[in-house]
Amino acid sequence: MQRLLVDSHAHVDAPRFKKDRDAVLRAAFAGGIGYIVDPGCDLESSRAALALAQSYPGQIFAAVGVHPHEATSYNEEVEAQLRSLARAPEVVAIGEFGLDYFRMLSPRDVQRAVFCAHLELARSCNLPCIIHVRDAHEDVMELLRAHGRGLRGVFHCFSGDVAQAEECLSFEGFMLSFAGPLTRPGNALPAVASLVPLDRVLVETDSPYLVPLPLRARRNEPLFVKYVAQKLAEIRGLTLDEIAQITTANATRLFGLGERHEAV
Repeated sequence: MQRLLVDSHAHVDAPRFKKDRDAVLRAAFAGGIGYIVDPGCDLESSRAALALAQSYPGQIFAAVGVHPHEATSYNEEVEAQLRSLARAPEVVAIGEFGLDYFRMLSPRDVQRAVFCAHLELARSCNLPCIIHVRDAHEDVMELLRAHGRGLRGVFHCFSGDVAQAEECLSFEGFMLSFAGPLTRPGNALPAVASLVPLDRVLVETDSPYLVPLPLRARRNEPLFVKYVAQKLAEIRGLTLDEIAQITTANATRLFGLGERHEAV
């Protein structure tokens, strides 16, 4: 089947897919999802994402990193292990990492230090970044200005307003990714989606979280990225096929999926 969409961020290695993971993935690929990028949240899940990518060569790709909730687990040994994992051809990014001041499961100073360590890891590995931001926009911008120049990546599951989006896009190598919240009322995301340059936009599910409307499922899955893409198409006055082509080209370019596919 023709490759239609890329789910640029899906935690299909997560325990919530343990019982039916293969069936979920078969449904996604049969339904037109061409590639899935599975980011790690800590060392264990980074290893799991890579193992899953190796089980689905050319369809699933991995990212390796430590989520800000788990920042206190980061140390020199973890960094060395992540660096080793990043050498695998199936690994296409460093992440997800970032700052999360909403839940504050790791101290702010630890989050900031680990954020900077990931930026340096991405630079040394020549891989894009997958950045998580929640209630921490100003600090992320500060650290990127100081330590992220010349890097590339994506602000995953973007949740900010137009002014914040413009500031994120001032980093030329970065894209914005939209997930289920784009389909929900009461936020600024439609305004952001109407303005973001089309060559700098991605779609994702963030599975198993953030089920898009109109679905009432309890668990998100990669197949459902089409609802996010459809909403983006409506906002931009384009067809789903056009948005699929645009976002797939963007994901392929950012993550080097074609290049990595050849190496697998």
